[in-house]
Amino acid sequence: MKHILLVDDHRTFMAGTAIILEKHGFRVTTAASGAEAIARLESCLFDLYVYDLKLPGMNGFELTEATLERHPEAIVVILTGEDLSEHYDRLIDIGVVGILEKSLGEPEFIGSLHLAMQHLTVLPVHLARRLRTKESRYSDPIPDAGGPNRTLTVKEVEVLKLIAQGHKNKDIADRLFMSQRNVEYMISRLFEKLGASSRQEAVMKGIESKWLVLDA
Repeated sequence: MKHILLVDDHRTFMAGTAIILEKHGFRVTTAASGAEAIARLESCLFDLYVYDLKLPGMNGFELTEATLERHPEAIVVILTGEDLSEHYDRLIDIGVVGILEKSLGEPEFIGSLHLAMQHLTVLPVHLARRLRTKESRYSDPIPDAGGPNRTLTVKEVEVLKLIAQGHKNKDIADRLFMSQRNVEYMISRLFEKLGASSRQEAVMKGIESKWLVLDA
């Protein structure tokens, strides 16, 4: 019998979800906060971790990171009523396997959990479509105004602008909903494309190439 840790601060919803899961043969342990969840996972290893995103004390991002620090092979699914379009990159970067909406029907919900336990990513179709559009927009290259041989993507330009504003890697990651590791990789790619060896030099080359515009 697969054992699930279900975490949600809406106790009525959590109780109803637990009943559905048990009806389909799962064993369920519940927690109503991040702190309760940490106590549960310290004493037990689960087959699946299903977390709400908004939790008292510790949100779903932090709880997922804490879970994977303790159990790197853990399968974490976010079950929420929030629109997560802008948070998708960050959730996937920190190790979430699936994103499910609370409005999902029972057959789809149970089927999605089975897919997640096979290490397959599951997410709503409307979110996948929006992300595909976003991915295309971010991958479209912006040519160097001073020459055709160098291009930056929209997201690389966003990172360059934040560097120019003096933001550190962690702040850039938080603002763009990226992992800090991905920000570091993107900055190294920027340095390579710009032929820069420092943040200051990258900013200067960005200004020279007209990717950055100085305030008047």
